[in-house]
Amino acid sequence: MIKYRLLFVLGLLAGVCLQAQNVSNIHFSRVNREVTLTYDLDKAADIRIQVSTDHGITYGDYIENFSGDAGRNVQPGTRKTVLFYDLPDLRSIPYVLDTFAGLCWDDTNIVFNVEVDDGSVDIKVNNERIRMMRVPGGSFTMGCTRPGAVKHTYDESKPTHRVTVDTFYMGKYEVTQRIWKEVMDNNPSRWQYNDSLPVEQVSYQDVQIFIARLSQMTGYRFRLPTEAEWEFAARGGNHSSDCVFPGVNEDLGSVAWYGMNSGNRTHPVGRLKPNELGLYDMAGNVWEWCSDWYSDYTSDPQVNPRGPKRGENRILRGGCLNSPSWGCAVFDRSWYLPDHGYGFHGFRLVLDSVERPVDE
Repeated sequence: MIKYRLLFVLGLLAGVCLQAQNVSNIHFSRVNREVTLTYDLDKAADIRIQVSTDHGITYGDYIENFSGDAGRNVQPGTRKTVLFYDLPDLRSIPYVLDTFAGLCWDDTNIVFNVEVDDGSVDIKVNNERIRMMRVPGGSFTMGCTRPGAVKHTYDESKPTHRVTVDTFYMGKYEVTQRIWKEVMDNNPSRWQYNDSLPVEQVSYQDVQIFIARLSQMTGYRFRLPTEAEWEFAARGGNHSSDCVFPGVNEDLGSVAWYGMNSGNRTHPVGRLKPNELGLYDMAGNVWEWCSDWYSDYTSDPQVNPRGPKRGENRILRGGCLNSPSWGCAVFDRSWYLPDHGYGFHGFRLVLDSVERPVDE
């Protein structure tokens, strides 16, 4: 019996960024309907697995029928092994062994995704998926809590005030051009060299149209985050390390594409380190629309604030590809006219619940 191995390089970071588990050295072999998968794991974690038959462009649902080192509380070690038999996703892939090469050429399109289960939920959009991270509710001090950390006045981020938000789900990544095209059938972005780039040059009103169509396509009630939800998530939620930037106090370039390292262009989402909640690109790359109209802060404590009922400009957060460091602080604020789609404006999505609402 001849076996072969294909290497699929993917290590997905999850949880607190300084204590994340890593998956590495992923290999698989297939003989007829039997598949053996091996990988290395550096810390105990929950493990989930998907398979792609188009070389990693799209993936099927997480695999449920297996034996071996997957599922809950997998212990660290090398050559962790998972066995599959008669995977539905592979039934259409013939197994014809080339005895000279020692492999089945059809299997070169097969890629396994082995990842740490970070609590995220995938929402299907036709053949694409939007990954949503659970952000447990909590209380935090909103506004400029570290005035001396970066040389900037942050007057619009004062006074600080206590805010409480309920649990919600936030996009693990900024909305990409791939997802935008799946929903809108166009691409307004300036930089289009990779479908995994964040969509940009979209106005607040453009985003509302996108959200309405997406909600109709999926049955889920998507929305933009409130400004308070955005800052709570950027700070790391209940796992916050009280950092100036999302997940770090220094080395901004490790978490953000900004003026000093972006090369004056956007970059594919998820290439840098996540913050404490496992959210990527919460600073830099593109500014992210929030649902609030801009208004000055007050010192009054608030619960689930949603901003004034009317205004002139909508809130933007997070900085962008040409921002200075101070523009990437978790408490920095910006705003813009809602009917203008500027070149550095994008967004990420929020759900109140990942349970599909029942039609009334």
